[in-house]
Amino acid sequence: MILHLMHDEKFCDNTIKNFEKVNPGKNKYLVFKADKDKEGYRFISNPELTCNFFYERENLDDHVTSTPGVMGIIAHSVSSLFASAILGMSKKVKLYWVVWGYDMYMLPKIEPVLYAPETLSYLTGKNRWLSLSWTVNKYKPLRFLFYTTRGKKNVWNLIESAQRKVDYFVTYVREDYELYKEKYPETKCEFFDAAFFNLNQYVGEAFMDQKIAGKNILIGNSNSPESNHLDVIQFLQNVSLDEDTKVYIPLSYGDNDSYKQTVIQSAGHLWGSRSFPLLGFMPQQEYLDILLTCGVGIFYHYRQQAMGNIIAMLWLGARVYMAGANPAFRFFKRLGIHVFDLQHDFQHHGLNALTENQVITNRTILAKAFSAEKVEQDYQNLVSNIYEI
Repeated sequence: MILHLMHDEKFCDNTIKNFEKVNPGKNKYLVFKADKDKEGYRFISNPELTCNFFYERENLDDHVTSTPGVMGIIAHSVSSLFASAILGMSKKVKLYWVVWGYDMYMLPKIEPVLYAPETLSYLTGKNRWLSLSWTVNKYKPLRFLFYTTRGKKNVWNLIESAQRKVDYFVTYVREDYELYKEKYPETKCEFFDAAFFNLNQYVGEAFMDQKIAGKNILIGNSNSPESNHLDVIQFLQNVSLDEDTKVYIPLSYGDNDSYKQTVIQSAGHLWGSRSFPLLGFMPQQEYLDILLTCGVGIFYHYRQQAMGNIIAMLWLGARVYMAGANPAFRFFKRLGIHVFDLQHDFQHHGLNALTENQVITNRTILAKAFSAEKVEQDYQNLVSNIYEI
């Protein structure tokens, strides 16, 4: 039996579906909730397979004890809530950390390097203590003094302590693992290579045979400063766009309203009526219809983020620009996929479409890396590793 620690997120349904395929009836999905939370879920559509875990009064030991034959725990991210539950356990069970991205990149030794100059200027202008707080959180002695003198809970100690208990760091982006081990060498976890969603789940079965037909542009994937929207807007300020070109900016995911309004205003100032911020959640099919009109996608993150968007756009045939500092950029280049460094490659390629051969190459590599068979085998390998004594 495998225990899963989950939040009610949009990725849960596919995760549950994929685990049930390779380990049917032998998974217990604990969805973390506060006592005040209402019944039901926002994203999970198969609640009969899940179990509410009221973290304010429950502990994982009880579930390990009451669930026969628990061989491993999979934490789908390591949030502060998951960390607290993990540290409260007295029983030793193999622990797997499925890395979502935010749970690694928001760590104190990593977060300060995620922002390009314009975005960093915006953030420090909004919060003049930001640089100081980054410094305090990065160094444990300063962190101890800060939180102790103020009587506050040291969340980062909690999270880092839980991560030191992790046995396996689970992701398909080895470059993320290498960065994590560089910043946190005291952590003894091993790398476990596994992709968690296949091409159909990223792209949508109805779109697998379709290709980009348009010259619109997509910038970023969410309302988060890690997208470095302001730097992309500045970078493109002298780039001429065709009169009918639209610039789509997804801003529905994330709750930083001040940042969202700044991005909307900056894009509107530059592109006027050609700027199209996407502010509400929309069905996958409707969103993919928009992607099909975008010949260029710009994902200027300094961290692994927006992989679903990037993989979908690459499959559909878009030219994708990324930041060279992004471990995910190095991941795609390692696979041989045609992705481009915004700072160094844009001057050569601009908004031009990929060649047919480049599109074919990208599809061939993605089809191998994220085929349904490959992903199912990754899940099976993970389950086998958990049951291995």
